Amino acid sequence: MTEENKNSGGQLNLLVPNNHVEPACEWIRGALQKEPIEVSNPQAEETRIEIYFDSLLEAEIAKKSLPADLGVRAAEAKEYKEQDWTTFWRHHFKTMELGKTLRVVPEWEDAPDDEKTNIIINPGLSFGTGGHFTTKFCLEALEAAVQTLDINTLIDAGTGSGILSIAAIKLGVPTVSAFDFDPVCVDQCEVNAARNGVEGQIRFFQANVLEPGWNAEPADLVCANILTSVLLMAAPEIKRAAKKRILLSGIREIEADAVADTFIELGCKEVSRDGDGKWCGIVIDV
Repeated sequence: MTEENKNSGGQLNLLVPNNHVEPACEWIRGALQKEPIEVSNPQAEETRIEIYFDSLLEAEIAKKSLPADLGVRAAEAKEYKEQDWTTFWRHHFKTMELGKTLRVVPEWEDAPDDEKTNIIINPGLSFGTGGHFTTKFCLEALEAAVQTLDINTLIDAGTGSGILSIAAIKLGVPTVSAFDFDPVCVDQCEVNAARNGVEGQIRFFQANVLEPGWNAEPADLVCANILTSVLLMAAPEIKRAAKKRILLSGIREIEADAVADTFIELGCKEVSRDGDGKWCGIVIDV
């Protein structure tokens, strides 16, 4: 964001029939490179989808680009203030216990002082709090990998809020690199690292997983919590970047076999997978 508009941005609200939510969200992730937020009422036949941008102009451009076949019944582009975003996260993001040793704590809550590893997060304009199944899966699979394998290096592809990278450092991984396509995420990662007292210990940078160069130095463990369509295209590069294990998520359960088969064809082995009925994560050994 520029200095002039850093306290505001653009918000696109869509009203979509419930049976169109999944294709609409997939289009948003693929075409807009944004993570949609679903706001639904169990008694309603429609779901509101919220998408956040750096500026109102970006939201207005996205509104004009909506395909007719998404089934959108109403679309509104508007400006939001920074405090609106903060209010949203304060309502939806609470302290969570994950795995055997991890705890994710919002910045505005007090972190318990005990033997668990606290990860302090303020998502800002990025995503990754541990509340979504995909992030939860990656955190718990990361913890398991660190406990069972000799993990000295990690690459976090599509880092979002930086939560996985911060967890890795706190779990004892010495060398961590993390990147995201969105420069806003990269900025927020630096802030979150400072909140956790690990500033300067993680190399955060902007990159596209579909473009060469991000995997110049292979790592023991690669985490890729990205869209299925991107995982499939980037599979050869992700495989080349990993020396021991790959954690894959951001996958719809109905797409899990296709993702696993793609990596198996590259010579990998599926170790395990887990899902919540909608989303899925897969552990792959190389």
